[in-house]
Amino acid sequence: MQTEILNVTGMKSEDCTESVMRAIKSIDGVSNVSVSYPQSRVIVQYDEDQTATQEMAAVLAKVGYGVKKVALEEIESCGGCCGKCGG
Repeated sequence: MQTEILNVTGMKSEDCTESVMRAIKSIDGVSNVSVSYPQSRVIVQYDEDQTATQEMAAVLAKVGYGVKKVALEEIESCGGCCGKCGG
C-alpha cells in the first residue's frame, strides 16, 4: 500500500470534496481517500501495482481539478492516517 498527499487546485467550496472523493474512489486500486477542502488536500491510500499518482491527476483533471503532489516530509501531521508523517 502506498500513501500520497495531493494538493488539489480548483476546489471552490465544501461541495467540491464529494466530487473529488468520487473521482478518486473510481480508480481501481484506491483503498482509502480523505479530502480536506480547507487545506485543498487529498490523502490517498492505494495499491501502487494498480494505479499511480499520474492516473489520479488525470481523473481529477477530467472533472475540473488540478493536482500537485506533496511530500510527506512537508507535512507536520497529516492526521495519522498511515503513521509515516508522525501524525
